[in-house]
Amino acid sequence: TTQFYGLDKRPGARAYVGGTQDNGTWLSPLDPVALTPWADVIGGDGYETSWHFDDPLKIIGGYQYNGLQRSLDGGRSWSPAITAVSPPGEIDHGGGSAPFITKIAKSQSAPDFLCAVGVQGVWRSSDFGGTWSLCAIPAGTWGSMSSFHDVYISRANPSVVWAGSRMDVNGQIHRSTNGGVSFTPVPNYAAPTMGGISGIATHPTDANTAYVLFSFAARPKILRTTDGGTNWTDLTGFAGGAPSTNGFPDVAVYDLVVFSNNTLRMWAATEIGIVESLDGGLTWALADNGLPN
Repeated sequence: TTQFYGLDKRPGARAYVGGTQDNGTWLSPLDPVALTPWADVIGGDGYETSWHFDDPLKIIGGYQYNGLQRSLDGGRSWSPAITAVSPPGEIDHGGGSAPFITKIAKSQSAPDFLCAVGVQGVWRSSDFGGTWSLCAIPAGTWGSMSSFHDVYISRANPSVVWAGSRMDVNGQIHRSTNGGVSFTPVPNYAAPTMGGISGIATHPTDANTAYVLFSFAARPKILRTTDGGTNWTDLTGFAGGAPSTNGFPDVAVYDLVVFSNNTLRMWAATEIGIVESLDGGLTWALADNGLPN
C-alpha cells in the first residue's frame, strides 16, 4: 500500500505527480488506469509536489527536510532545487532546520511563485525553485520546528501568503500581503485555547478569508477568518466543547477545499472520510459520494 502526502496534476492533461511516505515521489504517464506503472523519480520520503500550471515541462517535489528536486523537461531528469540567495547557502540543512514533512506552497495564477518553510521562517522562490530567499520570522511567534509548520499561498491573490504551526502562547499564524517578502503575526483564537495546527486553507475568491485546521478532541476543528486574520470563528460547533452543535464529527482534520464554482460547498478531509457542508459551514455531514474513508 502507498500513502500519498501530496499530489498535483499536469495542467490540461490526465497525468499526476505525488510524494509518498517512505516510498519517494512518483510520476504517472498520460491517462493512467488502475494497473498503469508510474515512474519513481525522487528518492527518500516523498511529500508535496507542484506541476507548473503554465509550463508542463516544469515539476518540483522533494524528500524530507526540504530536499527539493525539480525537473525542467517533464520529469525525464531532476536536479536539486535548494540554492539560496539570501542568506547564502542552501535551504536544505538537514534535520532540525526544516520540517521532516517538506511543504511546497504553489499558485495556479502565479505558477513560478513557490514557498517552503524552515526553522527560521518562510522561504520564497520567484523562479520555480531555481533560487530561494528567506523571510525570517521571530522564533517567539514562529514556534519550535515541527512537521506541522505549513505555508499556503492564497488561491484568490498570490500576494497573500499564510504560514505558521500554532495558535497559542508558543506561536501564531502569520500573514503576508507582499508575496512572502514580509510576514505579520495575526491574533490567536482564544475561546478555547488551541495549539498546534494540522493544516491551512484559503478561499478561492476572497483573499481576506482563510482557514486554520486542528485535530484536538472536543475543540474547534476549522477556524475561519474573513478579515485577514483579525478575528476567527469556529465553523465546526465545538466552541463549547463536544459534541458539535452543527454535525461535525469529533475527529482529526487535515485539509479543506472551498469549491470555486460554489463557495458555500466545502469538503473537509478527516480521519473518517470527507465531511461536507453545503451552506458555508453552518452545518456538516459525512459526504455520501462513493469515496472511501
